[in-house]
Amino acid sequence: MKTKFLISLLFSTLLFAETPLLFFSQNKEISSRELYEALELHKPYFFEFYADEPVIETKDVELTKEALKGYYRSKGFYHAEISHIRDKDSITIIIKENEPIIVKTITYSALLDIDKQIPFEEGDVFDADKFIQSKKDIKLLYAQSSFCKAQLDAKAWIDIEKNLAYLSYKVLQNESCRFGEIEVMASKNIDAEILESILHIEEGEPFSSNKIAMGYENLYGHEGISKAIIDTKVNRDNSVDLALSVVENENPLRFQAGLGASSDEGGMLMLGLKHRNFLGNLKTIGIETRLTQIKQSLKAGFDMPLLNRNALGLEAGYENEDFVTFKESRVFVEPYLLQKRTPHLFKESIYIDRSKTYDSDDLILIPEYTIFLVSPRLEWSYDTRDKILDPTSGYFINSQIMGSLKSDISDATYYKFKATGGYILPIIDDYIAGFRATFGTLHIKDGDVPPSYRFFAGGMHSNRAYGYRKLGPTDARNNPIGSNSIVEATAEIRFDIIGNLRGVLFSDNTFLGNDSMPSYDNGYYSAGFGLRYRTPIGPIAIDMGFDIEDPTKQYAIHFHIGELF
Repeated sequence: MKTKFLISLLFSTLLFAETPLLFFSQNKEISSRELYEALELHKPYFFEFYADEPVIETKDVELTKEALKGYYRSKGFYHAEISHIRDKDSITIIIKENEPIIVKTITYSALLDIDKQIPFEEGDVFDADKFIQSKKDIKLLYAQSSFCKAQLDAKAWIDIEKNLAYLSYKVLQNESCRFGEIEVMASKNIDAEILESILHIEEGEPFSSNKIAMGYENLYGHEGISKAIIDTKVNRDNSVDLALSVVENENPLRFQAGLGASSDEGGMLMLGLKHRNFLGNLKTIGIETRLTQIKQSLKAGFDMPLLNRNALGLEAGYENEDFVTFKESRVFVEPYLLQKRTPHLFKESIYIDRSKTYDSDDLILIPEYTIFLVSPRLEWSYDTRDKILDPTSGYFINSQIMGSLKSDISDATYYKFKATGGYILPIIDDYIAGFRATFGTLHIKDGDVPPSYRFFAGGMHSNRAYGYRKLGPTDARNNPIGSNSIVEATAEIRFDIIGNLRGVLFSDNTFLGNDSMPSYDNGYYSAGFGLRYRTPIGPIAIDMGFDIEDPTKQYAIHFHIGELF
């Protein structure tokens, strides 16, 4: 029998099948599900047929009632009356909520704008937990704005007889702070200079708690570090000294294996081996193979952190990919130099590509040939999203340009540019809006490039009313052949449904062309809906899109892990 543990204040014993079921009655303002969660009990959702219903031991009923009274007081219901009734198989807790405490006035004195950190408006029900969190948020706002010595005096006066609350916030920000001495302690196989470069904090720059958070993010971005500690010390002269120490990963050699599936590439198998601190100083070396129904690859990589926040690396490998109208294999090598200035990332590389096109359905449109290209490539990214797999706010830009000149070592003169940007913002309650736009252009002046360099539309990362790469110009057999330019725009509204289940409404719009700019006279417009289920590795997602002009004939279903942007 599955067992559950309750909070130590209430329960200390295991629960068995004969324990009575627990129900709530007459509660209106606070839902039963929230009350179960307050007791650390899980009420199964309708689809969790395998889970047990919440139960309680008879001897713990009085403690439970007292805990619920405390919870109701923290939510502004100081006069809640709680009783219970017992029958053969269950205990029902009856809750008479009575009148709540209402926020009468909110006053504050602060030089920074703290409106967003105060979660109340006059007339709201007072919530002690929200009030405590607001104090933390205000302190954090000042710490993010270089005021490490800000003093906050926040009070909540509660008039129980009149059921009114009076809130007051007063902030004395004092002088701004700067980072002082930075002490970095080397570990056995990692030099202090390398760690200081990864930390991305310089002595004398304005203090910000965001910089420390980014420092942690940068450090943990290197798998050779298992633990990082940044200690701070605020001095009288408003400087903040830092002391960094790290713990190396005891097992730097890591074997990776994974199984997965997506509507774009079908089933997936991944195997890899990586050394995360090869010869010290967080150099990594690894090899990985990834097999899907349409693409197979074998890649080897090397990355070496440098001073001044730079990194030097090399990626090489073999790829074979099945397009609808042709197949393509390639051998490639790409040495690169990387600069990370969070949230900026710059990458300069030379992409050396030997591609072979074969099994073409139309030898005139897509000839079978082998092409060798040496293409300098520049990439710039800017990303402020709070989370990558499941973002709730922030924006990002990614741009890339590459090209070559026809010569003895390169078979074409061309350039290719692609830029994608997105913006995610919370709107009202649990609703989140997301917007994304993509522009791409390919211009070939002399020679030929592999057909895979063209832009293919359709799929879960493109227009969701169509299958993967099945949108755009076609050959005589109505199979897609790709385009020389593309513009795509997506808008989404994401919202909670129940528990970990979330919904999304979206619109995807695509414009394609064979010139440097797409034609806007003939666009592909789609709309649809999807479901998301939150998991520790990101939301499991399923989307269904419809072409607006012909929704009954043109539609597609896509599934993936993580939000698309």
